[in-house]
Amino acid sequence: MLENMGHGKNVWIVVHERAADMGSFGEFFAKNGIDPTVFVAPETNFADLNASEPDVLIVMGGPMGVYEAGIYPWMTPEINFIKRRIEADKPLLGVCLGSQMIASALGARVFKGKEIGKEKEIGLHPVTMNSAGMQTPLRHLDASQTYITHWHGDTFELPRGAILLGSSAKYEHQAYSYGDKVMAVQFHPEVNERVLRYWKQDFANELAEVGGSREQLRADFNEHGERLKQANFKFITGWLENVSPQTLAANDYGRNAALATRQPGMRLTPSG
Repeated sequence: MLENMGHGKNVWIVVHERAADMGSFGEFFAKNGIDPTVFVAPETNFADLNASEPDVLIVMGGPMGVYEAGIYPWMTPEINFIKRRIEADKPLLGVCLGSQMIASALGARVFKGKEIGKEKEIGLHPVTMNSAGMQTPLRHLDASQTYITHWHGDTFELPRGAILLGSSAKYEHQAYSYGDKVMAVQFHPEVNERVLRYWKQDFANELAEVGGSREQLRADFNEHGERLKQANFKFITGWLENVSPQTLAANDYGRNAALATRQPGMRLTPSG
């Protein structure tokens, strides 16, 4: 099942719960007059989708783990869909769970961080891009530019043939690319005020697991949130210009300007 947000450039976004929110990605596309088609994973028959059809595919986060395919019957079909997309050599961006699903599609193992002695990574923390990452639009999300929101406890092996682009203090595999069209980030550059509000409400118990609090999360977001949003706009602009320049070409900038402050009735929940 899909939720069509209008007719615009051919951008598809996969979310993993009906109550999902694209965060500042949604703001960015609305600002640029682009109405993505949003697929809700549990209600989507991925076998029927043509993975080559969209100009751009973005796979967002979710609270489930890739290793829980036995619990979520749509998980394996979605990973197979992602694999077809990679084989088609078309633009693909994965965020948190999305990055893990791409890794799985490329044959890498996804697992709980506690297997290697790592606790969950939650809150706003810097990610340092390496020299390869600084040559990509991820430079706008480097530690020198902004703190980034994290909410995960899973990680993955770096897929064979992938290039590591960035790491945090807790998790080495924070960003990578595969070929010229695929990019994946373990962190959440898209978190905005709306998404943060839901996370604080629904996942406060996880904050306590890492010694955090709603108050500290709020204070950190007050300090870094706007800078993160602007950095994410620069990142997604640069990435699209590299992999799908037609997506941003000749946009009617004002056509959906009213949508820039409207978020769809969905919530994005963090991956585990």
